[in-house]
Amino acid sequence: MKKYLSAITLASLLTAVVSADVIDAKSPYSTEFAKINQYFNTLVNEHFTNAKLNNFNYPRMDVQESAKKITLKFDLAGVPKKDIKLSIDANNLLTLQGKKSSAKDKKTKDVVKKEIFYGSFERAVQLPENIEQDKLTTSYKNGILTVVVPRKEIQKPKAKVIPIQ
Repeated sequence: MKKYLSAITLASLLTAVVSADVIDAKSPYSTEFAKINQYFNTLVNEHFTNAKLNNFNYPRMDVQESAKKITLKFDLAGVPKKDIKLSIDANNLLTLQGKKSSAKDKKTKDVVKKEIFYGSFERAVQLPENIEQDKLTTSYKNGILTVVVPRKEIQKPKAKVIPIQ
């Protein structure tokens, strides 16, 4: 992912430099190159402001771990409880899914920047094998979803003495 983002950034910078050299040379195609440069920069900006790219690790999460339990806290400010789905599979993969709906605002030109995430989200956390799925508890208060996962003691296999003959 980092290589991909670096390549796009480098391509954008190189395009800007090449376009600037062409425009300074007063070629007959300078306006066309300026339009292409503006179009390319718009595409790059649209890509980087895409909600899925900017919020690939939404919702934010805190993890606390002790010998007896694992506590996960998810920041879900503005997400109604009815729009949250929490599941765990046989491999102890805890999956949080949901949707954060935006207020129906009119699109205006007055908006300078929008960073608040709206839309569907999914976050998965791989839990260790020594948990008790049946005793998992949750609470949702003030936009914070707390998931408490009790641990169980792993039974160590006893060594078997093998008689030598």
